[in-house]
Amino acid sequence: MDGPIIQTDVESRLLRCVSRLEEETERYAEVSEARARAEAEFKRRYFTALVSQGKVETVARREAFAHLQAKDEFSDWKLFEAQEKATQQALIAVRTQIEALRTLSANVRAMGG
Repeated sequence: MDGPIIQTDVESRLLRCVSRLEEETERYAEVSEARARAEAEFKRRYFTALVSQGKVETVARREAFAHLQAKDEFSDWKLFEAQEKATQQALIAVRTQIEALRTLSANVRAMGG
């Protein structure tokens, strides 16, 4: 912002932030659901691989085999988990911007702007 800050500018920015907050909240819900589905698919594949092996000499070898069988599902799960965390951080950033704008708005109102 160059020049004096007026209340309508602050309110306009606040409305944009609220709109972005709504968008990010919807995105967070979508990504969280996708992460949960990917995690469930990984666990289904992993445990199916564990159970289907029959007798293998060590637990570590059984787990290694199961991980290899479910590697793609594990990758998907971790990618969605990273997207979920990134979206969560975006939500935190937008909320912080909204709080800063609310403070600015109160200061502008107090100064008669």
